[in-house]
Amino acid sequence: MPQVLKDDVARNIRSAALRVFAQAGYEGATMAAIAKGAGLSTGNLYRYYGSKDILFDSVIDRPFVHRFRRLLRRQIASARGAAELLHLAPPSYVAASNELLRFCIDHRLQIVVLLGKAQASPYAALGDELVEELVARAIAHFRELTPGLRINAPLRLVLEQIYRSLVATMVRTLDRYEDEQQIREGVTAYARFHLAGLAALFK
Repeated sequence: MPQVLKDDVARNIRSAALRVFAQAGYEGATMAAIAKGAGLSTGNLYRYYGSKDILFDSVIDRPFVHRFRRLLRRQIASARGAAELLHLAPPSYVAASNELLRFCIDHRLQIVVLLGKAQASPYAALGDELVEELVARAIAHFRELTPGLRINAPLRLVLEQIYRSLVATMVRTLDRYEDEQQIREGVTAYARFHLAGLAALFK
C-alpha cells in the first residue's frame, strides 16, 4: 500500500525547517533538529524529504532566489549618485527600495538565511556577490560626481567593510524583529547613517 503524505504535515515541516535554517544556518541545521521542530520523528521526516538539500530547496528554491537577485539589482541600478541618495530624491530609487524592503519583510527568514546563514549551501556566495555589486555601484556614483576620482586599495577595503556591515545589519534586523514597524525603523535609521557616512567619506 503506497504511503500517504499529507500536505499540512509537509507545510509544517517546511515551516520548522526555515526556522532551524535561520537559527543554525544551512551548515549547522540537522534533519533531527528539523524533525523535532516539526513534532515528528526523524524517520517520518525522511518520508517527506529525502535529504537536507531537498528540504532546503523546498523552502528557498531557485525562482525565489532569482526574484530576490532581480530586486537587489533593480535597487542598485536605480541609484543616481550620493547627493541624490542622501535625500532619497530619485523616484525610481524610492520605489525600488520600498519593493525590496516589502519583499524582505514578507520573506524575513528566507532573507536571513540567504544573506547571513547560507554557508555551505548553493547560495553561500550570495552575500559576497551583493557586497561586490554595492561597492562597484558606490564607486561609480562618486566617479560621476568627481570625474577622475582615484580609488586606491585601502579605500576599496573600507568600502567593502562598510557594505558588509550594511548587509549584516539588515540580516540582524530581520532576524531580531518580526514586527514590520520595528524592521522599517531599523532599516531607515541605518540607511540614513550609511548614506551620510558615504558622503563624508568622499567629501
